[in-house]
Amino acid sequence: MNRERKGVSWGEWLGLVALAGLAAYFVAVSWRKWPDPLIDFSRELYVPWRLSQGALLYRDVTDIFGPLSQYLNAAVFALFGPGLIVLVAANLVVFAGILAAIYVLFRRAWGPGAALAAGAVFVAVFGFSQFISIGNYNYATPYCHEATHGLLVCLLLVAALSRWLEAPTPARSFLAGGLFGLTAVLKPEIMLAGIVVTLAAVGLQHGSRRAWSWRGAAAWAAGAVLPTAAFAAWFSTLVPAGTALRMAGAVWLNAGTTRRQINELVQVRFLGFDQVAAHLAQHLSATVVALILIAGVAGLAWLADRAPHRWQRVLLGLGLAAAALWLACGVIHWIFIGRCLLGLTLVYIGFAANRFRRGTGFQPVDSREHGLEAHATSATSRLLIAVLAAVLMSRMVLAGRIYHYGFYQAALAGILVPAVLLGELPERLGLRARGRSLFVGGILLLIIPGVIQLAQRSHHQFRLKTAAVGSGRDRFYTLSPRLNPTGEMVQRTCQWLAQRPPGGTLVVLPEGEIINYLTRIPSSVTPYAFFGATTSDGREPLVVDELRRHPPDWIVIISRDLDDYGIQSYGERSGAGLDILRWVADHYRQAESFGGNPFDSRQCGALILQRK
Repeated sequence: MNRERKGVSWGEWLGLVALAGLAAYFVAVSWRKWPDPLIDFSRELYVPWRLSQGALLYRDVTDIFGPLSQYLNAAVFALFGPGLIVLVAANLVVFAGILAAIYVLFRRAWGPGAALAAGAVFVAVFGFSQFISIGNYNYATPYCHEATHGLLVCLLLVAALSRWLEAPTPARSFLAGGLFGLTAVLKPEIMLAGIVVTLAAVGLQHGSRRAWSWRGAAAWAAGAVLPTAAFAAWFSTLVPAGTALRMAGAVWLNAGTTRRQINELVQVRFLGFDQVAAHLAQHLSATVVALILIAGVAGLAWLADRAPHRWQRVLLGLGLAAAALWLACGVIHWIFIGRCLLGLTLVYIGFAANRFRRGTGFQPVDSREHGLEAHATSATSRLLIAVLAAVLMSRMVLAGRIYHYGFYQAALAGILVPAVLLGELPERLGLRARGRSLFVGGILLLIIPGVIQLAQRSHHQFRLKTAAVGSGRDRFYTLSPRLNPTGEMVQRTCQWLAQRPPGGTLVVLPEGEIINYLTRIPSSVTPYAFFGATTSDGREPLVVDELRRHPPDWIVIISRDLDDYGIQSYGERSGAGLDILRWVADHYRQAESFGGNPFDSRQCGALILQRK
């Protein structure tokens, strides 16, 4: 390979190798310690396993999202056999695709140095870390595969739209439409991101006064409807055409369910709407403080850049380094850094959009600076990335965080900020070589200690995970029973059920498809959780009716903390499991129990019931 012709230096190759090594390190540190033993990820194993065995999504297994992710995972299980580690391997391929897309996009927008820094932050902070007690918020065992698959699709959409803005040909229009169409078979917020980013690109195209032919529009529309149409055609071979269309369009046709979820207490808290004024003040103050810190680093770098004497430059440099390290190591609470990310992203969008308004946005990337022939303008790539970053954070608009859902919702904003600071701001400030070096050094001295502190926090969580759940391909590690006995309850329940004669059906209340999956005992009913949107607002009798028509052979009741859903004890009232438990009491008898009271999450226990 002619490296000069490709424009990739030895230094950049070394940086890419280091980035791959960093990813391997974080995978190794977290190996088999990613999922929660009970919550969320059990669905991500159970549903594709059922589909790989011939079940039909939406008919045999309930889901409120689009069909793409579950059927992709089902195909993986069909090809390689079911197994947690099999799905992890597929997810690592997706993660590699996301990391590669980030690097290519950020390299085109801000150059190789900024792209390497953004990739490193993405790997170290968002890739495989665990900052709270619940796992699942990582790219190895995500709480929802539509989120990680959707992030990859959105990044590819930005890349396609950047090329389309350069030359809106029918082929590029079809590709952009097809990627947008994929968002429509994933998840509502992913589809929203696709809509907003596409509209932003159309606005930029209109501002450039480049013609978009009717052929291009038709090609885009054809690509946009293709994924939904393909799923509808396939579903129609198994169910009536009208039902097939509803299944294929589950993302927008289930909007009512999505609205019900938004109204739940837990979703209100996730959005930050539980204390609007307090959260708004936190986010505004965090953004202002972040801007002041950036301005302080820039000001010292500017002064050093123009200082006439060497001793002045050295003194300013030492002062900047000392201040940055003091702030990074002793003042900034990095776990709460997400509070400023949306504000900083919106500020950047405002400045970038203003450049387009003044007609200075369409500036080609300098290939001599970036080392590769540019296929899109750096300005449009920067703006589209920033728009995507802001839209992804809209679901935590007043509760910005890098933990929990932040692993994908805040990830792009979390790497956008250092990319802009390292790859764009020094030039905007008009700094010369000395000033640029000082500014970049000051920013790195702020960021690197923060990344290290977050990694240490995550590593501490992983060191506590020593108890095995499952075996073979399905083995993973969770907290020891001394710290949290949930994993032990799951393991003991699975072992007891495994000793029963094969066959039968099993329902786990209020949630616990991991037990269905590990024992390979399917549920007799379609819901995978029996609280929240499934039972609230008068829907619990519908669940009871389904249980009556399809009674399982076994029922497991296991402790689950439902405080975020406004439920102190499962079954305390109608809409919170009371009607379900009354039916269970009339038709089942106790077969075994483990631990404490399963209705008290503080005691942690499991109750196994057999049909009378």
